[in-house]
Amino acid sequence: MRGTTGTTTSRRTGVPFDDLADGTVGGLIAARAAAHPDRTALVFDGTELTYGALDAAVSEVARGLLALGAAPGSSVGIFLPNRPEYLLTCLGAARAGLVEVPVNTAYKGSFLDHALRGTDVRVLVTEAALLELVAELPEPPETLTSVVLLDDAVPRRTPPGVEVWTWRELLAAGDPAAPLPRVAPDHPFAIMLTSGTTGRSKGVVQPHLMALVGGRECAAQMGTAPDERLYTCLPLFHGAAQINISLHCFYAGATLVLGRRFSASGFWDEVRTHRVTQFNALGSILPMLLAQPPSERDRDHRVSKLFAAPAPPQILHPFEERFGVHIVEGYGLTEIKNVLYNPLDARKIGSIGLPTASSILEIHDESGHRAAPGQAGEIVYRPRLPHIMFSGYHRNPAATLATVRDLWWHTGDLGYTDDDGYFYFIDRKKDALRRRGENISSHEVESVLLAYPGVVAAAAVGAPSELGEEEVLAVLQVEPGRRLDLERLFAHCDRSMPHFMVPRYYRILGELPATPTGKVRKDDLRLQGAADAWDSYAAGLRPTRHV
Repeated sequence: MRGTTGTTTSRRTGVPFDDLADGTVGGLIAARAAAHPDRTALVFDGTELTYGALDAAVSEVARGLLALGAAPGSSVGIFLPNRPEYLLTCLGAARAGLVEVPVNTAYKGSFLDHALRGTDVRVLVTEAALLELVAELPEPPETLTSVVLLDDAVPRRTPPGVEVWTWRELLAAGDPAAPLPRVAPDHPFAIMLTSGTTGRSKGVVQPHLMALVGGRECAAQMGTAPDERLYTCLPLFHGAAQINISLHCFYAGATLVLGRRFSASGFWDEVRTHRVTQFNALGSILPMLLAQPPSERDRDHRVSKLFAAPAPPQILHPFEERFGVHIVEGYGLTEIKNVLYNPLDARKIGSIGLPTASSILEIHDESGHRAAPGQAGEIVYRPRLPHIMFSGYHRNPAATLATVRDLWWHTGDLGYTDDDGYFYFIDRKKDALRRRGENISSHEVESVLLAYPGVVAAAAVGAPSELGEEEVLAVLQVEPGRRLDLERLFAHCDRSMPHFMVPRYYRILGELPATPTGKVRKDDLRLQGAADAWDSYAAGLRPTRHV
């Protein structure tokens, strides 16, 4: 599937193939630089890089990493907050045939040790303060030989037996005349770590072609033009920022505006300053932006569309009306990229959309048969092309095989389709609740909770019941300084959902336990239980049963 100018179509699948250069991430950057060397590729604070400068820097980093002793196929860890060098390292490793390992900056102790040791990181690019967390590990991973520091600060401790380089030394280490290794579309591009919300993170091996097709399909579904400016403040160690915005942007030949981190109060000012036309959002970002005081400048921006997951109707409608944007929902997983999008011109509110051109999805019942429209079951997936889903979990074939049954990859998510083939998400199978003989979607309960004024994040989990099965516990994060009347919240839930779904218990936390990518650690909330939660039954309140 070597790229040609224009668009071709696979005779076997009918899937349109736009130009993907040579099918590798490094090849894509080179192709964009050759076509548009002076177009701005990346903006960060006061720094701007054209596609030509980006391409040259990527080759410089690639040769530097190889000069440090990293051989093609070995892992390069990136333990950094958002900054241009993050992307340069990611893209440079890709061009050198190395495998990027994005490491969550919240990791420390055993979590950090597992992330480095479990992915066989050989070179680590980081900052002095974060390196000290590595130095505090009982012993460095056996494979780690070199560390590259981006700042001039001198760390108090460094891992024993590990050579420390500066970023300038890395760039100077490579021979500009040295040839770079051949990289193929099926070679590993990254080992992405799963969020680890319910257990130890697994390393998801993603081929180059998977990353490129993921970026291409984002661009196609969002209708992205080369003159657009795409913004993300989500962490680059997550696929939402790295694939769904960054590679999406580079595929379209557009301009990437990289933010340091999310700030609800400063978000729109940054978007205005950089003339942003698109952004993406996860977790509680949309509710937090809605919770900001209304302003006469709410529509004073150039954003026309954004990708957000989740965006329940109770959030989507007021957000679109207030800020004048179009929200696109979709669905994807680290192992399979984004595979569903709600079409720009034919969306159904509440749906997670239709399959992308390269994706086959179905709903299967417990016996493995295809479910009829409207019937709930597990979402299962197949790719139409080779090398566009993960190659497996790194050094964990048993976990890989456990996700495949009957020639389908099983997502572990529950959903259903309608008569037009649109997909709808119900819940993670492990998060679904059962109460009084009724199955409950925690996702649907959370959507109702988020619609209540002042609630910016919500999680519904099961709590032990005196009658067996479970009671529903709602755990909430509210606007700073806001006090919720829980009896009024209970009444809102009672009006908005069936009696068997209405939470019995309510707890307010300053912040929900979550990964930096916004995924709530529901296992932590289940372990806490409902012992100190407000009990609506004790307050004399019971859900209304309508018959």
